[in-house]
Amino acid sequence: MRPLFMSIALFLGAFAITGCTTTTLPKTNDRLTRQALEADYYQVRIPTRDGQKLAATVYQPELQSGQSAPLVIATHGFGGFRAKRPLSVYGKAILTGEAAIAAWKAGYWVVFYDQRGWGQSSGRVHMMDPDYEVADLSQVIDWSLAHLPGVQRLEDGSPAIGMIGESYGAGLQTLAAFTEPRLKALVPLTGWYDMNSIAPNGEFRTAWGAVLLGFGGINSGFDIGEMFADPWRSAFDGTVSRDMQELMYQRSAASFCDQGKTPHADALFIQGFSDSLFPFQQAEMNYECWQAQGRDARIIGMESGHVMPWPIQKWRGWLPFYQTDDMVHCGDYSETTVDTIINWWDEKLRGEKPTVPQYCINVTSDRGIAMEDSGIIDGGNRYALSPTRVTIPLAGAFEWLMAGFDIGGDMFRAMWPGADLRELKPNGGFGRPKFVPLYVARGDDEVLLGKPRIDLSLAGTSGGKSMPVFVGVGIQHANRRRVHVASEQLTPLPEKGIHSMELPAVSQPLEDGDRVGLVIYGFTAQFPLNSAFLARNATVKGDIWLPLTREEAISLVPERPF
Repeated sequence: MRPLFMSIALFLGAFAITGCTTTTLPKTNDRLTRQALEADYYQVRIPTRDGQKLAATVYQPELQSGQSAPLVIATHGFGGFRAKRPLSVYGKAILTGEAAIAAWKAGYWVVFYDQRGWGQSSGRVHMMDPDYEVADLSQVIDWSLAHLPGVQRLEDGSPAIGMIGESYGAGLQTLAAFTEPRLKALVPLTGWYDMNSIAPNGEFRTAWGAVLLGFGGINSGFDIGEMFADPWRSAFDGTVSRDMQELMYQRSAASFCDQGKTPHADALFIQGFSDSLFPFQQAEMNYECWQAQGRDARIIGMESGHVMPWPIQKWRGWLPFYQTDDMVHCGDYSETTVDTIINWWDEKLRGEKPTVPQYCINVTSDRGIAMEDSGIIDGGNRYALSPTRVTIPLAGAFEWLMAGFDIGGDMFRAMWPGADLRELKPNGGFGRPKFVPLYVARGDDEVLLGKPRIDLSLAGTSGGKSMPVFVGVGIQHANRRRVHVASEQLTPLPEKGIHSMELPAVSQPLEDGDRVGLVIYGFTAQFPLNSAFLARNATVKGDIWLPLTREEAISLVPERPF
């Protein structure tokens, strides 16, 4: 048996060495290959301006002598790492890696790199600093054009360069789009328009904070001291400082868009409605900025994105924290998400016929809507909310424990036809979240799709200003006890006063008898450190606007082209 063990050890050792061996490439200015190239991949190190080394994997396409291919730059999210080989976690499970490997197989050059401080790259994480992470991308492009033979040129002579990356890698793209003119076709996956999305109303998403700190620490070798420095460390008590809010704004596309600056690259924005870190509006605001400045932008709304594992959010698969839809459904258009991304690059970098729709929403896993150019509904039908009392922080604190009781009650109720007489009767408010139904669906063709708005007054029994509650749009299905939060989006209202704002966008098909209304939590695991610690009563009243409609009212007519 000993020779067998030795053989296995040698094989594993050779496999590991193959994945980590660094290749040194000679410089070249060849715009066309001088000899045939086989499809291959190898590891390289790319120098930065400050002497650090970025670890990268070059995926070399199969090319004949005298040919060229477009270049795609790929990078990862916060705490992530590159796909060092086709058969890898990123290459098989994360959309960035899946699309990058598919592009390579479709004849593209691909350079997939670890951002500084992550994976095998040296340096310290600077939290998307323009002088470091954004500048590093330009160095990656410089290196690629200087070392890869046969990078295709566009009609104007500029290199045909696309890019893809999720989350942190998406934010990098939208920032670099304003400073790096060589980028032509971006695919920002679940990124931000304004990084302050991670702290709505100044309240840091502390559940995600714990995840990012854990993953970031492990994959950076616990070299994330920036997170513990001012002003970032203000987030640890749940409320971010003014300085941190300003810094996050400056490291966002919003700071460029608000100045009327024009991005250099076209972009296909892909964002999830159930994304509890960067909601759908983040992509929509990027989309609107790009279009306002004359750039071509498309947008795809998915169901998923950054999602917390059950019981915080709905179980969606084996991969925790990040999920994307496999398919894009857009009226008559139905294609895999990976192929949709490849089609986008083919259009922009190879000059092929446009096939990617303008504005798509995946309403379910097998049904989607091709939207009008005006996009999803802003606001909608207005409903008045009478004074409603909720006990904080108890309301909703034990909701995950009640699933079994709800199922049992639903089974009993189903035995008695016509027994569901609740109609618009409020329920909960002490141990359960408070649900105030405001509308009952009267058909199976209705959909809740758009951006709800609130104009609410929050008061309470405590003497201070603090009165944290968490509000969202609730849906209670006919003959069901449990109240589901539409698209799993909750917004913190941290203190007493008037709160007039847009809530995160929601996408939820409705069925006959479904109740739709306002749901109020005193505690939610999405914001575990942001709740009150002493029990008190809060009172909420005001108005809410719900984006209720029918699919036929908002979708493109069949004969209208995408």
